[in-house]
Amino acid sequence: MVTIVELQIPATETLFAEAVECEPSLELELEQVVMTTGIPLRIRGPSREDVERALSSTRSIERYDLISNHDKEWIYSIQCEEDFQILSWIVETGGTVLTATLSDGIWSVRLRYTDHDNVEETVNQVKRNGIEIDITAIRNISGDDQTEAGLTDEQYEALKVAVEYGYFEIPRRTTLMELSEHLDISHQSLSERLRRAQKGLLATNLPQAGTASASERAI
Repeated sequence: MVTIVELQIPATETLFAEAVECEPSLELELEQVVMTTGIPLRIRGPSREDVERALSSTRSIERYDLISNHDKEWIYSIQCEEDFQILSWIVETGGTVLTATLSDGIWSVRLRYTDHDNVEETVNQVKRNGIEIDITAIRNISGDDQTEAGLTDEQYEALKVAVEYGYFEIPRRTTLMELSEHLDISHQSLSERLRRAQKGLLATNLPQAGTASASERAI
């Protein structure tokens, strides 16, 4: 059984508070959920100068390096003097961050747990440290559960990332290999996941196109 948790955290409770205060229009999105020396962060803002001024205003940020850019969107590797504590607590208590985005001063975070008991452990750890947190949804799913769109949770995430990175655009802005590295799954697994997701969407929205068995719709 997998538990999906959705929660919101004010930006003022995180180490990016000063950046958002400096430039309120910034939108941030964590690129992946692994604890490394740098935090991969996708940032949308008025200009690169505004983004880097906001990053420079954040005292806890030791260094930031531009990884890539596209239009008014930049990906930086952020190195901080202190850990992004909330991420650390989530990982330490058995959680995985599926998505984490900041807009209008609020972090919206979507987590996955394989043990429901660990959800309470994470929440208690956050609250013990005086951080405000608002849980907006908790959902338990089995391996055969699907989203309202006819997709498994993992298929939905794969499609979401593929769209965001421009995989379906003409010409494509990214490759299947790059997407598989981002999602930390094999090239072959991602290819099959996207194919089954697209088939699931067709089966849901175009019933006459054919139906898929439960095993075909599985991850």
